[in-house]
Amino acid sequence: MSLPGKIMQIGGYNYHVSDQGKGDKVAMLVHGMPDDGSCWKYQAPALLNAGYRVIVPDTLGYGGTDRPVEVEHYKMMNIVGHMFEIIDTLGLKNINLMGHDWGSAITWTMVLQRPELFHKFISMSVGHLRNVFGQAHETPERMYECCKANWYMYMHCLDGMEELYMANDFRFFRSFFCQHPEAEKVIEAIKETGRIEWLNYDKANHVPMDYLEQAKDPNSLPNCKVPTMVMFPEDDMFLWKTQAIDTPSRMDAECRIEIIQGGHWSMLDHPDDVNKLMLEWFEAPASTARADVVEA
Repeated sequence: MSLPGKIMQIGGYNYHVSDQGKGDKVAMLVHGMPDDGSCWKYQAPALLNAGYRVIVPDTLGYGGTDRPVEVEHYKMMNIVGHMFEIIDTLGLKNINLMGHDWGSAITWTMVLQRPELFHKFISMSVGHLRNVFGQAHETPERMYECCKANWYMYMHCLDGMEELYMANDFRFFRSFFCQHPEAEKVIEAIKETGRIEWLNYDKANHVPMDYLEQAKDPNSLPNCKVPTMVMFPEDDMFLWKTQAIDTPSRMDAECRIEIIQGGHWSMLDHPDDVNKLMLEWFEAPASTARADVVEA
């Protein structure tokens, strides 16, 4: 169930956006696959208690936001544009931004495109996107590590995936999302429409095209100018550590790498650890160091 919120007309769609709290301190949290904004149910109260205005959208295809079935709606640049429209409509500035999983891919793109909007950034599990896709062009070992970890992105593009996830009372789904502490809630959300619209994120954004972009122009993804923390869960089963810990080489601002407890959804299974680091990072003055790396 989505966090309490309102419906905003964004990009021609009905977007459910939670907008709680008041004041000049602003945090925006963007969820990933297969969640809606409720995956931040432990982080939003912690931020509210610390005096933040907290913005949590359900991205397209999730929760209380429209769920179009056509693939073309889910192009990355469309979704990023929707996030910027929310920011511009609400008049937000000096934002503390946080993303997880697909939400990290969205938020990395946001800080690279319009860094002037953001005060601090936290990416959970996902390092700089030039590492995520560019490592496929480094050593054979790195290419294998990268492509092996991204196997499910290819699988999601294949015919039959939606039916496979729902077959035999979601048996395959439960195995695939075995690290998700609230997989049953995700299943209930799928049953609302009988479809899995969020598979379209991988269908609309084929990962080989990202590899190809890096092959043609390694500098297509610039260094990041927003102070960034990457939280990488030590037991993450979907992403690999080197893409996270190599992030400082892609930074023109302070960068902190934290290896934390838990699996891919550590904000749900280790919320106290995540909240402590989140508030510490957002509250700390920004350093002028180019790559001030701190690893737990």
